[in-house]
Amino acid sequence: MYRVSQNREADYMTLGENIRKLREEKGLTQQQLADQLYVSRQTVCRWESGARTPDLDMAERIAEIFHISMDELISDEERKGVSFDSLSLHTEKFTERRRLKEKQKRVLDFIQLVGAIYLVVTIFMRVRLEMTVPVWVILIALPVEGIAIVLNMYINRKLEKLSE
Repeated sequence: MYRVSQNREADYMTLGENIRKLREEKGLTQQQLADQLYVSRQTVCRWESGARTPDLDMAERIAEIFHISMDELISDEERKGVSFDSLSLHTEKFTERRRLKEKQKRVLDFIQLVGAIYLVVTIFMRVRLEMTVPVWVILIALPVEGIAIVLNMYINRKLEKLSE
């Protein structure tokens, strides 16, 4: 995962270069990778240019997408400057943040699922049955979506507090 320069010294690839190389090898655009990670294309662009670096949780998700280890994702050059004491890999805060992120992903997937089901039912009733959507369908779907959205906001607040 490194290249040799003209003066025979190892020039290690940066994290951004690794991300770009892996993305291109997998045939993904920046937008496609961003969609898989639930971030903007600009964020992926900043990582690849070296203007920003992903946090540890995001780096793990990137490694999972490319089916590689964290060691393969992060070059030796970057590890030299990292104090593993400062990473606090197994602290309660890190564990709680990871748990909340997983819960948030499940909530967002649920919101999408309920919305898709509602859309399919609505279209089916309007097009195939030529009926209007019954009020009871709306009265079930809206509160369920509302509760899921409020739960997502609650998780976001907890994540923000952990980041402070």
